[in-house]
Amino acid sequence: MRTLYLLLAFLLPATLWAQFGISGTPNSSAVLDLSSPNNDKAFYPPRLSTAQRLAIVAPQVGALVYDLDKNTLYLYDGQNWLPLLVTGPNSLPPTSRTASDGAANDRFGYSVSISGDYAIVGAYQKTIGSNAAQGAVYVFMRSGSSWTQQQQLVASDGATNDYFGFSVAISGDYAIVGAQNKTIGSNSGQGVAYVFTRSGSSWTQQQRLVASDGAFNDYFGFSVAISGDYAIVGAQNKTIGSTPTQGAAYVFMRSGSSWTQQQRLVASDGAIYDLFGYSVAISGDYAIVGAYQKAIGGKSAQGAAYVFMRSGSSWTQQQRLVASDGVDFDYFGVSVSISGDYAIVGGQNKTYVFMRSGSSWTQQQRLVASDGAAADRFGYSVSISGDYAIVGAYQKTIDGKSAQGAAYVFMRSGSSWTQQQKVTDSSPANTYNGYSVGLSNGTFIIGGYGYQSGQGKVSFGTVN
Repeated sequence: MRTLYLLLAFLLPATLWAQFGISGTPNSSAVLDLSSPNNDKAFYPPRLSTAQRLAIVAPQVGALVYDLDKNTLYLYDGQNWLPLLVTGPNSLPPTSRTASDGAANDRFGYSVSISGDYAIVGAYQKTIGSNAAQGAVYVFMRSGSSWTQQQQLVASDGATNDYFGFSVAISGDYAIVGAQNKTIGSNSGQGVAYVFTRSGSSWTQQQRLVASDGAFNDYFGFSVAISGDYAIVGAQNKTIGSTPTQGAAYVFMRSGSSWTQQQRLVASDGAIYDLFGYSVAISGDYAIVGAYQKAIGGKSAQGAAYVFMRSGSSWTQQQRLVASDGVDFDYFGVSVSISGDYAIVGGQNKTYVFMRSGSSWTQQQRLVASDGAAADRFGYSVSISGDYAIVGAYQKTIDGKSAQGAAYVFMRSGSSWTQQQKVTDSSPANTYNGYSVGLSNGTFIIGGYGYQSGQGKVSFGTVN
């Protein structure tokens, strides 16, 4: 009979009922109050399989479901289903975020960077007004344990096919964004980079950076990095002398509110098709530049990375890094990152950590995924911060979903790096999680630009 009364109660107009009490008088602060007078009855939320849970159309914030496959209660927070019971820290999924105005093919998450409580995400195919692929970037801010979108940034002179957001980096109150396809004068594809600065909760464009010797199809802005008062911009297609596609990187220095080009960097052994500048990173007085198509000893596209050191206002090449086991088409240098005395270089399913002692860099370890497969693209993206490193494998198959993608966190203890964590979520196939990664003080960001027909997403998490 009690079940019938409850059914009738819910069928009555809502205006007649402010509260419901089952097996007792409702608490004055409750709309629905469940109690068990004999303490021998339970409340059963909907019990669904994972597939059924994920198939719920437009779930509302606060929706609660017991997942029969995961043996866990899940709560919907407006964007993600969050587990309320886990067996250990490695079971915690990252928190996903999408752009507030996301659309198909924006490629949000193609590039990412994180610094402290701020993160920046590129969506280089974003349509702005009527300008297709002008591009945009999004700044996220952390408050407590939650990340929220703070602002969308666009270039003051944005135009169709600029690809603003193709590369991004952030450090403290400054961010830099590459637009490698920007036309300058009559030079299509010369490329630019933009520096933004934060004041309070607002980010504003501070300056547009261009190369002093910019030319057609340099793709200046293909890669960017920033650290303190210094920024570095890669132009991987730059012709040096009469050598096309040798590539270059440009260092800019900030004085007050002004950024000026300090130096152009080139490899001491630069050659055609090297694509020096495909990847760049900077930390303090050191910068590293990847040339992933560099031929080494007759091995095509084995790849190399070059470390530069600053002394006063001058940058000099300190060392060329190559893999100890390099072979043809390793693409060593497709990704680079540097933090203090450690650098990490990614290649074709290979990733290497180097350590500096004095003026010398030596390979410390090759990192491998615990479940690596040939087509994972492990190493396509890398980031290092303190004693932790993260490596993306954007083509990784997860639970039968091809190219869902994953990222792997490694921790250093003494001279040894060990896999600490594998980061995945419930994304569909072709999300490309791990296409871009960033790491800062134990917090990571992972980009998956293929999510929902190329709308894209990012995931935030902490190192276990």
